[in-house]
Amino acid sequence: MQYFTPRFQIATLAPPQDRLVSKIGGVPWGLPLDHWPTCCGHPQKLLAQLCHQPPMLDLGDENAVLHLFQCLECGGLRPGHRSLATFVLPRSKLDNNPAKIEGYDYKPALGEALIGEAFITGWDESDDGIPEQRLPEFFNEKSLWALQDVFSEIDWFKGRQRTKFGGSPRWTGNGPLDFPRRPFEFLFQIDCFLHVDGPPPTPDEVGCPVGKFTDVNAPQVDRIPAMPRPGMERINAPWSLSYDRANNEFIFEITNFGSDGTAFVFINRTRRPHQVKWYWNR
Repeated sequence: MQYFTPRFQIATLAPPQDRLVSKIGGVPWGLPLDHWPTCCGHPQKLLAQLCHQPPMLDLGDENAVLHLFQCLECGGLRPGHRSLATFVLPRSKLDNNPAKIEGYDYKPALGEALIGEAFITGWDESDDGIPEQRLPEFFNEKSLWALQDVFSEIDWFKGRQRTKFGGSPRWTGNGPLDFPRRPFEFLFQIDCFLHVDGPPPTPDEVGCPVGKFTDVNAPQVDRIPAMPRPGMERINAPWSLSYDRANNEFIFEITNFGSDGTAFVFINRTRRPHQVKWYWNR
């Protein structure tokens, strides 16, 4: 199945945002303040603001902009509450400036003042070799594990592919759990850790702690982070950043999905405009 992995640029290492672009975290561009969701008595944090861009992200309308918000006071886990908000707005509803509502920078119990901001600068197309007709097997636990045996050459839990658009979901170790049933279809997933090739920035450049390690699976090795100097912290910076010497890539944390979880996003194309739901799981 064909899928796409986004390429990221950390916002604190880029010029200030001056137009609507697809991104993770930060504050929403141009959002009318009456659309800003709240939970636990505070404004929620923007997880993603994503423009319609097929085939990577098909929202059914060239003017559609998807918004995902997360409450970091409860983590998005309060039953019966709108603690994981999702909505689609046309571009015409958005102003041409960053939106900030009173309390947007409140530091919640389960995270930082903002979800770490990163711009999507491009896409890499891949095909995992799994036939499209086998997609239903991804949504049944027994058939999913059997599928992993058949396609054993795939690294099913590879870190970079935990953020992917299209194709089939790469579930966490808990497997297919709590996903919206049909007519909802898998749209994309975002991990709480994102990847960028190359050596890391300094703590002062990026505005957050920076650690270095040899193996992502051996956090005890050289993992003590260097801190930015006082006054060099950035509110929209990643929560933390680590350099993996073995793979020459740095990995940055954006939000709290139970410390190591992934967000899964689904779309209902039978509704106009299309209906989107999301949740996270470990």
